[in-house]
Amino acid sequence: MISLEFYGSWESVEEVMGAAMLIGREREIAVLEELLDRTPSSGAVLLMVGDPGIGKSSLLGEVESRGRERGFRILRLGGVECEAAFPFAGLHQLVGPVLDQVPLLPRPEREALSAVFGLVEGPPPEPFLIDLAVVDLLAGVAADRPVLILADDVQWLDPQSHEALTLVGRRVAAPVVIVAVMRRGHTGPFRDAGFAELAVGGVDDDAAARILSAHAPDLSPAERRWIRREALGNPLALRELPIGMTAPPSGGLRPPPLSDRLEHAFAGRGAELPPATRDALLVAAVDPTDDLAEIIAGTSALRGEPVTPDVLDPARAVGLVTVEEDRVAFLHPLMRSGLLQAEGLARHHAAHRALARTLDDGYRRTWHRARSIVGPDDRIADALEANAARALIRGAVIAAINDLERSAQLTSWPALRGHRLLAAAGHAFGMGRDDLVHDLLRSAAGTDLTDLDRARREWLGEMFAQGLPRDAARVHELCDIAVRSAPADPDLALDMLLVAAFRCFLADPGPAARARVVACVDRLPATVDDPRHLATLALAEPLLRAGQVIETLTRTPPGDDGNALRIMGMAAHAVGHLALAAELLARSEAILRRQGRLGLLSQVLTMQAWTHVLRGDLVGAAGAAEEGKRLAAETGQPVWETGTLLCDVLLKTLVGDTKGALTRATEAERRETRDRNAMQSLLQLTRGLTSLGAGRDRDAYRTLRAVFDLADPSFHRAERYMSLMFLADAAVRAGHREDARDLVAELEPTARATPAPLQHINLSYARAVLAGDDDAEDLYLAALRQDLSHWPYARAKVELAYGSWLRGQGRVHEARSLLTSALSAFDRIGALPSGDEARLELRAAGAPIDWPESSAERLRQITELSALRLPDDEIAERLGLRRAVVTMYRERTTRPDIPR
Repeated sequence: MISLEFYGSWESVEEVMGAAMLIGREREIAVLEELLDRTPSSGAVLLMVGDPGIGKSSLLGEVESRGRERGFRILRLGGVECEAAFPFAGLHQLVGPVLDQVPLLPRPEREALSAVFGLVEGPPPEPFLIDLAVVDLLAGVAADRPVLILADDVQWLDPQSHEALTLVGRRVAAPVVIVAVMRRGHTGPFRDAGFAELAVGGVDDDAAARILSAHAPDLSPAERRWIRREALGNPLALRELPIGMTAPPSGGLRPPPLSDRLEHAFAGRGAELPPATRDALLVAAVDPTDDLAEIIAGTSALRGEPVTPDVLDPARAVGLVTVEEDRVAFLHPLMRSGLLQAEGLARHHAAHRALARTLDDGYRRTWHRARSIVGPDDRIADALEANAARALIRGAVIAAINDLERSAQLTSWPALRGHRLLAAAGHAFGMGRDDLVHDLLRSAAGTDLTDLDRARREWLGEMFAQGLPRDAARVHELCDIAVRSAPADPDLALDMLLVAAFRCFLADPGPAARARVVACVDRLPATVDDPRHLATLALAEPLLRAGQVIETLTRTPPGDDGNALRIMGMAAHAVGHLALAAELLARSEAILRRQGRLGLLSQVLTMQAWTHVLRGDLVGAAGAAEEGKRLAAETGQPVWETGTLLCDVLLKTLVGDTKGALTRATEAERRETRDRNAMQSLLQLTRGLTSLGAGRDRDAYRTLRAVFDLADPSFHRAERYMSLMFLADAAVRAGHREDARDLVAELEPTARATPAPLQHINLSYARAVLAGDDDAEDLYLAALRQDLSHWPYARAKVELAYGSWLRGQGRVHEARSLLTSALSAFDRIGALPSGDEARLELRAAGAPIDWPESSAERLRQITELSALRLPDDEIAERLGLRRAVVTMYRERTTRPDIPR
């Protein structure tokens, strides 16, 4: 048997362990040194992943030492398995040393962090505002000198701190380096964020031999071989397995996993300690804090007699814990978990009860009481519900969800149990945690819910799953639930109808279902000025109810409620009044951004991106789409993430990035877009534009014509109008003018029902382009008389078409003025394909041509392919361009009369 005496005094245990863990780690240390030496101004993140005992924490200690040498400010946080339920425990460790910088933050962020730390009272802060406050706080701290954040055992951080650390890694734009460690096999936001990873594996044979020689020199050759074979290069195993080993096993059953054997070894070491010391270790293991006085008080309560801090001396002597500055720490998490597994459930409960009796903090006292019983216990359940309310006040939503779920488990009355589960599910939905929503709703389904709670469960389930597309029966069912709920809870009824209307907009369930939604919301006259009322009408019948929606929106003061403005903007966007939508959404964005409500902000940005791209602000669209997509992914909103992806597809098409558009379109098609008319309509528009830009005019017309076919999956009553302008272009080029005229005639009566500009601008363009020469000029002039001040792309399209018609009529001088104006607009907004169409027309009119910087890449591609002696037809096919465009670019490089 190997003696424990090789440790020496307990003061040297931690030093000995750290030295052993770093033997053979030259490669990992080199990676960490390079990270510190090459820290970019925008920061860096590295996640070390490995098995328990592999040496991750020791490497973290080494990078701390080297960071100090380089002048970094060090901030640390670490997860503890039983601490994960306490909100912001990790954040307190991270931010505590720099709390003096909080007053420098903007007021909303300052108040949010102050609420987290219990320094002020006020309304519950938004969880994402807390995260943003941490990001800005650390950026401010790093302004003086670089910051090194060391995060140990991230998998056990409380959820709030875990999310905050992830957002810091994603967003901080300052010299902040995060080095974090996680156990292999664990997941979570930080692991899923895609940060750079360093896999920490076992050390090689040479390093293993050095560790054994240093810490167990008396082993026989057979024992050394067995230890090395079993340890698999794990430094902790190489150090611990020799302790207490009598002889290598000779065979038999497959041994348990290495981490289990190490836990068993630590538990065995604890079993040899005096009873009072074992009690103190148990209390320390179940107590999320490391406060020595608290652990001693709990141990005294557990034993029924006073104990003193020296009760822990035997555990310190055998290398299980350290006690420094009145803090108790296990030398390795496996020591804590091993000791817990060695004790029975009754002992766990007794330790929790003992701590609960000694604590003054009501929140923590209730937490320990809830873990001291199996249940039910309605008094503790009520106290946990109160804990949830306290957690919400601090912005700790995940902690509130956990408290409500445990409260439900301890509740004896089934209806109240279900109500508490639904409350937890509602908070989980607000956080974008669909995984929690699913589990909580499934648990609630097994309880005896009241009628209203059944309705709430249906609403949450609908928001979570969004159901099958075009399911008319489900829309009617949602309407039935809304009607039954309205007398007792009109708010819930309105929420239900808004969900039903959103279904109608995404995937048309038919006229009867749409009419039922509108009829039901009309039966709620008390809510007529509620933004949700207007949005329900707009989404269910964006054409037939557009007049009512626009009239109400224009006379309603915008107010300062960011969410209400978001819903009003959604209503304006749905009916096609994009200028009004842009105004409302811009107001909403400013407020939601200030409040840190990132989930709602992602929706606003998605709608803004579409508003920008349809009106012609392609630069604004790109910025909104990029941020909206990132926020939708961060807040768990896949439908809105797909919406920004579709916007990016159209955006890339309009700027001439055909390859990028097709790649994004393929990605979008893999998502849940099938049978969702709104999304399919937008994809079909992109396909049509791609064909039109490549000169495949018949394909373009056939593709765009499908958008107007009631039987086609891409048919959408409102969004088809977006394709009408381009359908008219394709019809003229492909020789389908008469068919397109008939289509426009069919659309005229429907368009007369709405005052929305989107429909009328597209119709006026199509009328003019498709008209005969006798009527064309009057129709072009009528199109230009519209208020197009907010529609630069549409105005340029009309000018291009009108100028082209004038040139065809021999009125070249008049044509040049319009074509030059159109070209200037297209180049200014970055619409390269449309700009090239204008250049072709100006070239034919004998006018000089300007070339924007955005044309340089297209010129390079054509020049390189021309150098291969490929004909223009083949170049056009490869690049997805019209042959005339290729010829124009090629001649740009050879003809001096065409300015470069």
